[in-house]
Amino acid sequence: MSAFKEDHYIIHIRLISRFIILFILCFSSSLVIAQTESDVDKIRTESGVDPTRVASRFGFTLLFQNPAGPAGQITNRVSMNLGVNMWSLSAKYEVVSVSNGIPGEGFQSNFGDLKFGILNAFYVEGSNAFAGSVEFSVPFGKPGFGSQYFSMTPSVTYSYTIDPSLFLAVQPQYTFNLLKDPSSPALSVLTIRAFIAKFLSSGYFLVIEPRPIYDFTNDNFDLIISPIFGKALGAGFNIILIAEFPTKKTTFDNKGPVFWCAFNKSI
Repeated sequence: MSAFKEDHYIIHIRLISRFIILFILCFSSSLVIAQTESDVDKIRTESGVDPTRVASRFGFTLLFQNPAGPAGQITNRVSMNLGVNMWSLSAKYEVVSVSNGIPGEGFQSNFGDLKFGILNAFYVEGSNAFAGSVEFSVPFGKPGFGSQYFSMTPSVTYSYTIDPSLFLAVQPQYTFNLLKDPSSPALSVLTIRAFIAKFLSSGYFLVIEPRPIYDFTNDNFDLIISPIFGKALGAGFNIILIAEFPTKKTTFDNKGPVFWCAFNKSI
């Protein structure tokens, strides 16, 4: 591995540590801030962080993927959620810009995949809540811009509310292909999202998410560490900053960390 790649990996591992320290400090200091239960509950519902809270919203997300070396990818994603009682219908579509790192070739842009899903928060009682969902990914994007799989991802989410401003959640999800090109390997990936989230009546919220991922087809295990920082701006608007750091060096060098900047508006 080159010195550049080694430095690239070490720098971002340090960033993971700093994000975790920041989360702990903010979490500790937040415990002494007076909370208004109704305000906190509204922020939690409108943020979109808790899958067991159903709400209608639309949003825009800018994703920047930064592998080692000059290559990179920028993804513009628009999304829409329609909440009806305890049901939520969602749709996402992407425009992807890719740089392969070859001097003079610049960025190539095209449409990505379409994703749509349905969720039902079928049990919400006291501190406990369950939701089941399924998401489909339709391969609208050309090779290099889309996944090239028509896939399905069922999942179930359990959340436990410690107090109105603090909750834990776990969401196992399994992704597999329904249709694919015969030359492509089968898609069989288990992901377990587990996170702790803290919300403040001032509008800020903090989340830390360790995400183990196991690819059965390639017999490969990864662990992603994802810190999330958000702010409710009022009138249903939220801004959310997300980072995803692979902890496996080969994944880090090949795919790099991903940085998100998201805006959403509750309807």
